Amino acid sequence: MKRNLVLLSGMFLTALVSCTDDVIDNNKIVENPVQEGEEIIFGSSLSDTENNENGVDSRTVYGDRTSTGVPVYWNPEGDEVAIFCLQSSQPANHLVNYVVKPQANDATLSESVTKVNLEAAGLQWGEGEGEKGEHRFYAFYPASAVKGTEEENQTGMITANIPVNQQPESWSEGELTIDNVPVKAKFGLPNMDYAYMYAYNAVNREDIEVGDPISLKFKNLVTVIDITVQGPVSGEPITVSNINVSAVEGKNVILTGDFTCNIRGAQENSKEVTAECTAAGDLDEVRNTISIPCYDREKGEFIQLAPGECLNVKAYLIPDVDESHIIRPRQLQIAVTTMNGAAKRKTLQTADVTPHKINRVLLPHLEAGGVNYWMSNLDPNIYVTELSWPGSKMSMLTSGNNSNIVYQNTTIEEQLLAGVRAFIFQTQRMYDGEIRISVNSNALDISLSQSLQQIADFLNEAEQAGKRESAFVLVTYNAGNGSQNDWMQSVQQTINNCASDSKYRIFNKELSPNTTLGDVASKIIVKANYNSADMIVGVGTAPMLYTIWEVPYVEGGLPMTWSDPNGAKAFTWLYQEVTSVFDADRNEVSGTSAEATKEQKRQYITNIFQKSVDAYKNNDKHDTWFMNDLGGYYYYKTEEGMWGWREEEHFDPTGLATDMNNLGVQLLQERTENAALGLVYMNFADRDANSGQQYRSDWLIQTVIDNNFKFALRKKGDDKTTRTYDAAYQNSGDAMSWDE
Repeated sequence: MKRNLVLLSGMFLTALVSCTDDVIDNNKIVENPVQEGEEIIFGSSLSDTENNENGVDSRTVYGDRTSTGVPVYWNPEGDEVAIFCLQSSQPANHLVNYVVKPQANDATLSESVTKVNLEAAGLQWGEGEGEKGEHRFYAFYPASAVKGTEEENQTGMITANIPVNQQPESWSEGELTIDNVPVKAKFGLPNMDYAYMYAYNAVNREDIEVGDPISLKFKNLVTVIDITVQGPVSGEPITVSNINVSAVEGKNVILTGDFTCNIRGAQENSKEVTAECTAAGDLDEVRNTISIPCYDREKGEFIQLAPGECLNVKAYLIPDVDESHIIRPRQLQIAVTTMNGAAKRKTLQTADVTPHKINRVLLPHLEAGGVNYWMSNLDPNIYVTELSWPGSKMSMLTSGNNSNIVYQNTTIEEQLLAGVRAFIFQTQRMYDGEIRISVNSNALDISLSQSLQQIADFLNEAEQAGKRESAFVLVTYNAGNGSQNDWMQSVQQTINNCASDSKYRIFNKELSPNTTLGDVASKIIVKANYNSADMIVGVGTAPMLYTIWEVPYVEGGLPMTWSDPNGAKAFTWLYQEVTSVFDADRNEVSGTSAEATKEQKRQYITNIFQKSVDAYKNNDKHDTWFMNDLGGYYYYKTEEGMWGWREEEHFDPTGLATDMNNLGVQLLQERTENAALGLVYMNFADRDANSGQQYRSDWLIQTVIDNNFKFALRKKGDDKTTRTYDAAYQNSGDAMSWDE
């Protein structure tokens, strides 16, 4: 049976003691003291607990809040704790892992506390220090976080990690009491491996009777934010995709990543030592954000909140006691990302969060609607190539524009409002050299510059609202007047003209692997595909990216230049752009002109996502642009007719959208490895009930957006400041309203 878990404010304590003796009386007369070389004994019970009628989960868990704190239950299969004692005589490294197993009928009491390795020596009493042989014990949970001790300064120093992506282990349902009213709640069970606890005790060997156990009381090491999000007051349910906790002011504030912790402390003889922690590892990574995906992987669904419901998750932060102030003070902002609407945010003052404790935050009711200005909530120092951009395939091939294959059902403006930031414009050249949007090899009465203006207008409106968004536009060739070389020269002329006029917001500085989101804020990055080497002979320059396009997938990618299509390589373009997909299940005629099979398309999509992971691990130059095109159409032929056979071609963009969008969501929600996604294009890139929602485009858009907040994206390390938000939360206690 799964337990409904509630994590509320307060410090929790556990004790490694016997069931009968909670405290060693150091003043009693010891008739038979322990001797050097004898193995040290530990017993176990958990303090401040109540009967657990519902049983326990499969690992150490938080229980329901009691009048004395928050209980912790031992794993029925055994929990491992690491105990270090420099004064012990054995083993040589003075560090031993022990397994605590609870009693079958009461998970608060131990059945046994034994060494993990029964064949090896446990901690053994040594000579100790001082007249009575003082021994100092340091313990840590979980033992898996302790990799060893320093050779020169063996003080119980450990190195641990708090991840950016804190995906709940599972989801369960229960109740929370809010304002004395029971509310149906959906609980995200946290990964208890990050619920770090530590303990310290100093005892004299001469004061310990043979058979007496050593008492160790555990304290909470990490800072925990217990977040409760309330559903809407009325109306339709709201889907929550992600919750982010971010530090919004100060230096390069650290919430996640590696940290070292000396649980010995400064006062060696104190039994109430506070662990000293320091941020470690790469301080230039983005470590000021925590991401909690609200995706139930068992059900394959995002968490949905109806009126009268709430959800509860936990965020673990690196303990903030570093005197260098790298990891304190920390003013935090909590952002709740909703499907088909703007993210809701609440900023907390530094004083609202107490280090080393469980801090309860009750957020206001969710509200539907609003524009998701997601880029504006990212660190501006993130490299552009680290971003994940949701994009629309063939952005203007709609039924309204009389496209014979409909890829989109909404306008560019509506796509932008849905969170889309990358576009593909098919174009052709007119007799006068003007570049227009092309549909079915016919020119629309809208030019490339006018299309760019639509995007620029959105960026301008966002800037007026205090937001700084960016966009990416891929320009492709689709017939027209003049040669292909003429088309390229006309495209360059159009982009140069637009770049000279600020209203078009074209990014016209040098684009390099070191270009950041802040550098391109409120700007449009343009890229042009050319179909052959002849297409760029004798052409000039323009502020665009360029690659050749001959086949829809090239293993290893292609070189990409900036400004000059004949210039030096600036990036690698690693792409998959299969548009026509052979559907063998419905094909009745031998032979097709499709670019790939359904299986190949799926494999190419998977490969590109995996290559982004590989590049993040192996390439610190961040010089690769990824493009993963999940859009296109299924192609097949049928034979029909009463008076003679006739082949009929079929094009199905809706069926492909259903299959590939679901594949993309599944792949991205299941993976835990750090990587940018680059440009992810899709059919029906909107959130409308009669369009994108039918094919889970809204899920895919949000999943791509959320990837920017799930992981530690690399950034420029020169500027150590983070974005300062306008909103401020001035009142302590529960939040009454969202930030404006």
